[in-house]
Amino acid sequence: MHPMFQALSRHCSEDSMLRDATLALSSCNFSRLHPDIKDTTNRYMGYFSPALVHQTRSQLYYSQAIRKFTALSEYECQNTPIVILTVLTIFAYIESSMGNFHGFNCHDQGMSSLLLNLNVSLKDPTLEALLAAWLQIRIVVWWGRAYFCSLQVLQHLPSALLPELLQDGSASPHRRRVTVLGIMCESHRLNFQRVLKHWEPTNTEVSEHQEHLGEVEDYTQTISKLAMQSSELDIWVSELPPSDLPIENHGHLEGSEMNLQENSIHFQSHEAALNYAYYVVGRIMQCTGLLEALRMNESPPSAHEFTEEEEWTLLLLRIVKGTDMQKSLTMNNYTIGFSGLLLTALLRCRSHSLGLEIQNWLQGLANLQSTEEGAFPLYQTLGVAKAINRQKEIYRDVLGATQPVDDDGGTPKFNAYNSQPISTLLFHGICKYSGALFSECVSIDI
Repeated sequence: MHPMFQALSRHCSEDSMLRDATLALSSCNFSRLHPDIKDTTNRYMGYFSPALVHQTRSQLYYSQAIRKFTALSEYECQNTPIVILTVLTIFAYIESSMGNFHGFNCHDQGMSSLLLNLNVSLKDPTLEALLAAWLQIRIVVWWGRAYFCSLQVLQHLPSALLPELLQDGSASPHRRRVTVLGIMCESHRLNFQRVLKHWEPTNTEVSEHQEHLGEVEDYTQTISKLAMQSSELDIWVSELPPSDLPIENHGHLEGSEMNLQENSIHFQSHEAALNYAYYVVGRIMQCTGLLEALRMNESPPSAHEFTEEEEWTLLLLRIVKGTDMQKSLTMNNYTIGFSGLLLTALLRCRSHSLGLEIQNWLQGLANLQSTEEGAFPLYQTLGVAKAINRQKEIYRDVLGATQPVDDDGGTPKFNAYNSQPISTLLFHGICKYSGALFSECVSIDI
């Protein structure tokens, strides 16, 4: 469970609704950590399913908590705000774990409405930690929608920036996590929307001159916004306590020909390593060389345009290599995991050798337990990484992966660890030597 909910567990004996919600989330988590082997298999839906016994128990507790929640009076809502907000947040975590975007949005909207109407102080430490937990799962759902959706949906994803209610606050561990997640995802949104704009259909109703002016303005705004996010990331890393910094010297190393295992980077805690990995991916997303090359129609973009991204990717791999794989499988349930971060880095990495390092780490994790990591199906991530690396073998750099037709996020993950039975993806990229842009539907082997 999220540490915030563990801290509130002492209240479970005082409120049956909170107890039922907590037991529902705990059972849901247990079902996903202890998979059943499927009798019949659609290979695109994996070979395992969440443990039926624990999942059934989770749904039972969940329905009981929902019934009690819907029976609440306005007086009860006004007089027990922390309990109400906690229960709603737990509901959101359950729906996120199950990949139920519709169910999550219902609870998310309810949480937003209650915050506007309840008379509570945002300076309360318990409430601030609770809000951080809520915002963290919102970001996880945002990421889950980005991987994978159609090009049109990806280009119109909303901002991942924190709402104003958490712009100012304490420097708690919960707050540090959600802050760096927000910066990383907003940088991701800006970077991908700008890069993939080159694969959008041309607007025939706009003159070439108007299109050029709009292009320049859009590019300038993107660079400016990325610079702002970079400044925010500077502040974030400058305020990290020594306990959250790498134990070794983590300066950039040129090139990728090194023993990553011997040069792995270690942290005092798994949480610190994951937070720093978010920082690194944020930096990858803030690199602008590729954006400039695409804007100037460089044909082909030089290897120099990817140098900075690859240096950060190498740093990310060193961090990942220094972590415990088992902890990644058990502790990243309610956040974006290393596997998702590596897939993003792979989409900004030209080096085939680094691509294979990413694939090999994912394969090692899948060999340990081929279900999910970071609330995302591991076997699906591995399949996409393999497909991207096959493109690298024929000198193609994949910069984006989208669905040919959007499926609204798929269906809830009751019988599988992925909500989307993805057999093909649309790859958008650049031919390494000719510089030609391509979009091609590629098979994904799970």
